[in-house]
Order: sequence, then structure tokens, then C-alpha cells
Amino acid sequence: MPDEDALKPIIIKKRLKARHAPHGGAWKVAYADFVTAMMAFFLLLWLLNASTDEQKLGISYYFEPKSLLTGDKSGSSGLLGGLAIGALGTLKSAGSPPSVTIKIPTAGGPKALKGKGEAALTSKDPNPDSTNYEARKREEEGFNQAQADLRLAVEQSDELKDFQDSLLIDKTPEGLRIQLIDQEKLSMFKPGSAVFNLYFEALLEIVTRIIRRYPNPVIISGHTDSEPASGRSDYTNWELSSDRANAARKIMEGSGLEEKRIKSVVGRAGTEPLYPDNPASPRNRRVSILLAHMPPVTATKKPDRGG
Repeated sequence: MPDEDALKPIIIKKRLKARHAPHGGAWKVAYADFVTAMMAFFLLLWLLNASTDEQKLGISYYFEPKSLLTGDKSGSSGLLGGLAIGALGTLKSAGSPPSVTIKIPTAGGPKALKGKGEAALTSKDPNPDSTNYEARKREEEGFNQAQADLRLAVEQSDELKDFQDSLLIDKTPEGLRIQLIDQEKLSMFKPGSAVFNLYFEALLEIVTRIIRRYPNPVIISGHTDSEPASGRSDYTNWELSSDRANAARKIMEGSGLEEKRIKSVVGRAGTEPLYPDNPASPRNRRVSILLAHMPPVTATKKPDRGG
């Protein structure tokens, strides 16, 4: 008999391997973008850590230019009506970028200031420019806080919240200006006199309570409209505006403002109308209180001891 094992069929199994689709390189692009973003992020952190406060402030002005010293006058209503901050440096032509000047500090950075406000301005720092810069920066922060405090104080007063349109706050090259303004049917003074109505006296007391927290000098000025003060020839708008400014001074001193803080009390009559196109407008009748900038520190030359 033939061998049974030799008669068994031989079965050969062949496995056909499926061919995979070719791999793309998209993941490499995504990974490269991720690595680039991380590198930029850590570079930004390093730059922030290496930059001084002056450099950071200068860069912030470049991208969001706001003037620390100037403000546009506006006749809009509201507590902070007239608060308009212009760009740092007027653009001379369309598309011209604002100029930003950054003082490069010496090794070790500017000397840390221990005082604030007036103390900082009278500091004996050997670099007066750095001292003035830091003092003005703190001063502007104080002005912004004073604006917020005034708005909040009036809004929270049940008696005075309806008088928000009579309070105008703006920034000028001289400092922070706070103005109490007459309304069409709401006079600040009794007609033709320097006697405050009770509501405006209370409003002036709130203003005094806020600004007495700051060491800045105070300048008070009175303004009238273009209408004659009275039928008397010896009592004009000059006398009336001066008397009203002096009446405001008395109330402010009675509310806790130190007498030495007041640098001048003047009457402007109708020479500086809030609405030049309408000099007879009652809103031109106002009392202006300027919280002036502190005087800058000047470098003192040491005496020559050579002999």
C-alpha cells in the first residue's frame, strides 16, 4: 500500500499583507508650531523679567497711548463729563506713530523711593529725572483714584445723586480740575450773590473731603457768564467771580482743607467760558478747583571744595 502520509495533500497558506496608506507630515508642522509658540512664550517671560518698570510703561503707552497730562474740555453731561484723554504726543500726520521716550536706567535700576507724594518729590535721590518720573506716575494714579472716589461718593448720596451733571472733572496740563457748574434751572448761588445754595455747599464739602487726602496745591477760581452781574457799576462780574471763589475757599477750609494748601483764589469773570460759542449759557457760571501738579525736583550742584 502506498504510504498514507505521502498521499495527503500539501496545503500552503499565503497571507497577503494589506498595504498601509503612506504617512503624511502634517503632525510635524503642528509640532513645529507648538515648539515655536512655546519658545515665543518663554522669550516673552524672559523679556518681562528683564525689563524695568519705565520700559514697560513706555511700551504700554506705545500700544495704548494715553496722555498723563492733557485732557480735552467737553460740555457733555454726567459726573465725569469732559473727561477726555488724548494721545501721548500729537500725531503730526496720518499714520505717524507717537513718540515714546524711555530712559535707560543705570546698572542696578533706579533707587527705590521710600516716600510717596510730597515726600517723593523732595527726595534726595541723585537722579532727579527718575524721581520726578516715579512721583508723577504715583500722582496720576492718585488723580484717577480721586475721580473714582468723587463719582462713587456722589452716586451713593441720596441727596446729591441728582446733581451729577453739576460736577465736571477733567485733566489739564496743570493738574486735575474739578468744576461745580450751574444748571439751567439749578443755580449754584443765589442770584447776583456769592452765597452758596445748600446742595452745592454739600457737594463742595464732598469734593474737599476727597482732595484733602492728597498733598497737591489747590487753586480756586470763580467764573461767570457774559451777562452783567447787577445794575451797579462798582460791582461787576470781576468782583462777583472773585467773591464766589473766596466763598468756596471758606467752605473748603471749614471742611478740613489746610490753608497752606491753597495757592491762589482768583476771579475770572466771563473771560474763560466753558461754552465759547454761547457765553451767556448758565453753565459758564462755575467754580473751578484745580488740584495742581507737585513742583518737580531740580538737581542741586554740589559746591566745589577744591582750593
